[in-house]
Amino acid sequence: MKGKNIPNIHRHNPPEWFKKSDFGIFIHWGPYSVPAFAPAETEDFAAILRTKSPGYLFANQPYAEWYKNSMMIKNSPVYKFHKNHYGDMPYEEFAKTFKRTAKNVDVEELALLFRSAGPKYVVVVTKHHDGFVMYNTRHKNPRVGGYNLDFDFVGDLARACRARGMRFGVYYSSLLDWTFTDKPITKVSELFLCNNNSREYMDYCRNHWLELIERYKPDILWSDIGYPADSRLEDLFRYYYEQVPEGVVNDRWTQFPNWLRNSLGRKLLDMLAAKWMKAGGDYDVKYYDYRTIEYTSEWKRNDIWFEMCRGMDKSFGYNKYSNPKDFITVEEVIKTIDEIYPKKGRLLLNVGPDENGTIPEYQRKLLTDLQNYKNMNKCSYNN
Repeated sequence: MKGKNIPNIHRHNPPEWFKKSDFGIFIHWGPYSVPAFAPAETEDFAAILRTKSPGYLFANQPYAEWYKNSMMIKNSPVYKFHKNHYGDMPYEEFAKTFKRTAKNVDVEELALLFRSAGPKYVVVVTKHHDGFVMYNTRHKNPRVGGYNLDFDFVGDLARACRARGMRFGVYYSSLLDWTFTDKPITKVSELFLCNNNSREYMDYCRNHWLELIERYKPDILWSDIGYPADSRLEDLFRYYYEQVPEGVVNDRWTQFPNWLRNSLGRKLLDMLAAKWMKAGGDYDVKYYDYRTIEYTSEWKRNDIWFEMCRGMDKSFGYNKYSNPKDFITVEEVIKTIDEIYPKKGRLLLNVGPDENGTIPEYQRKLLTDLQNYKNMNKCSYNN
């Protein structure tokens, strides 16, 4: 391991399976798949970072999986949509519906569809920012009762994917869990600093990560936004590599110090955020085996392995109101893979199932088109 103080052992030399991977499948599925709405007329995430303010981003969030936060921002498109369709119904009611409809999912069909398109790995959301857990966890949410699936969707999908030769990774929203907070995020400082930093949440988050590692031995640990200010994080990494020697972790594990949480620190962070957004959102981080970017293939650091993630439209979670003009084409997917693969980049292409776990037709068509391309070329996309 280069740099004995760095716990991430595959930063300079990832395992062969990751080096040989050209793309993977990302899955965003949860209670947000019930309303399945985000403003379709707004720009995509990368364009907003370059051209708009943080306030605009959060009020006009193109990601449907951010529905709960967006519905709390008064007069935002999601706020108006929710009022018109659901009145004052709390977001948690969607979870009750989702727990019923989710039982319709067919993991064997999903794995077959994914495998036919040619990905080398699959990463599934096990808990997004809304806090809903996508498997029958032992560690129940202390704030919202029954806030998890009653069956092992993650384990069932892992077995189905691995049986078809795909590696399997898990996404978990480490820093954000909106069941532990009650205010919407409208600024960058609130995104990074207004999380619940209590020992209760630190233990809750850590216990879930340990459970995910022990149950599923994931090939990828995919954290999002950051990680609570828990001194045990490096021990978590060491335990993971002991359990999964060829496992890799992404880069969203930044721990934000408590001194930033005062009013001056927050103002400073919001000032720096303007420059950060215009630069495309890249900043130095401490923990990673590979870096992660969204909705852009612009990556100038060819000495570092990276992954570009994006949806098949402007959202990761299913948005039934997406414009067909925003659907990515098979030609665009192939072009992206060809562009980033020589730079040590991998594409993580998202699917967003509907509330029943069914892949929408336009997403299914793209996966079929990828299969047809593969069959015509009789090779991996990057060759």
